[in-house]
Amino acid sequence: MKKRSLKIPFGSLDGRLVAPENVARGRDCNCLCPNCDWPLIANQGGQTRPYFSHDRGPECVGGFETAVHKMAKQIILDHLTVVLPAHSVEITVPVTSEDDVLTGSVLYPERLVQLVSAVSEKQAEEPGRWIPDVTATLKNNAKLYIEIKVTHGVEQPKAEALDNLMEIDLGDWEIDALADTEVLERAVLRMAARCWYRCSLYSNLKKVRQKQAELEAKVSEVLDRRRRREDKERDAAREHQRQREAARANYQQDLKKLIELNTVAGQEAREKLLAANSSKLLLDIPQRFPREFANGSWPKYLSVRVAGDWLFNIDRRVWQTYIYERAIADVPKGHQVSVKPLTDSIVRRFGVVDWAKRLSDLKLETLFATSNRKTPVTEKNVWFLTSEENALIRTPSSVVRSYLDALVAFGLLKRASPHTYQVEI
Repeated sequence: MKKRSLKIPFGSLDGRLVAPENVARGRDCNCLCPNCDWPLIANQGGQTRPYFSHDRGPECVGGFETAVHKMAKQIILDHLTVVLPAHSVEITVPVTSEDDVLTGSVLYPERLVQLVSAVSEKQAEEPGRWIPDVTATLKNNAKLYIEIKVTHGVEQPKAEALDNLMEIDLGDWEIDALADTEVLERAVLRMAARCWYRCSLYSNLKKVRQKQAELEAKVSEVLDRRRRREDKERDAAREHQRQREAARANYQQDLKKLIELNTVAGQEAREKLLAANSSKLLLDIPQRFPREFANGSWPKYLSVRVAGDWLFNIDRRVWQTYIYERAIADVPKGHQVSVKPLTDSIVRRFGVVDWAKRLSDLKLETLFATSNRKTPVTEKNVWFLTSEENALIRTPSSVVRSYLDALVAFGLLKRASPHTYQVEI
């Protein structure tokens, strides 16, 4: 209802609601206020729609709402007909559990029904002592509860307690429209918005039973389809595992050595072996670089531990001194140092462990494969290796780059691009 009105559209006469134009004028109407039972005057002036007002008494603020509410109930009782709201019956059939279900629905549109009987303000049979505006009986002997909303809708406890409870909503209709008996009749019986709060009237109808049967028949079909999909997925997984094992077979021994070398014992043994094999070169380096060894100890920037520093067939101090000599000591400040040429030179001079080179080449093939060109580097792993194995594999260029990054930290170089560095001293 758009706004409140103090004009009373219907009066009570001998227990029934009547319109002011259908009774005697003025006090002779003998009507009472539907809300407070105060005597009414029937105003039937030609300039405005006829209406009731209190006879020399205070105006009743709730008079309009109560009058419309009671007249709406009277209309239903007089006509014994009403349009039921549309209703969708939701159907659920379990497949394997309550959380695994098939769902469907049957929509019943609005429809006009005839009522066998209807009474107003009768306590419902359901527990709770609820009193609906109208209690009606349908042809199938089912109970129908009707609530009329003028300003206040159905309260939640009542809505939850009563089955087959519908509401007719007059709240959005204009005051003048609701004061017109014919308009109010059309609104209540057919045109006003209406909804169900609870409804089981359709739960066991033929269409619902048919839909239920359709869903139940689909359960075995769904289970069969799932089994076929699961069998296919298992076959695919087994084939993937077979291909993975076949691909790994060529690198199994190399991977075993990789894992062993990356243990503490493995690294210590490798360092000792490389130091022993490089002893003459290690003795010669301090003599070639007297300025760097002036304090009598090995410079930190010429013995940097980096991941994979065991990859080359020489002690890390030797290949790092080689880089220092070629890229820093014998070149002017600002000179550009590229990773690839420097790496190629180290590989040619010192060589790479055979089994590590095979794994490195495998990783490089994956990095530069056509299918991986748009894949982030961090995701370019060899598909048949574990994440741990992929992380342990180092390429010669990655080892050299790690060392050059360490020289940046020492202030000897500056990163110029992802693949080049600039001498800073």
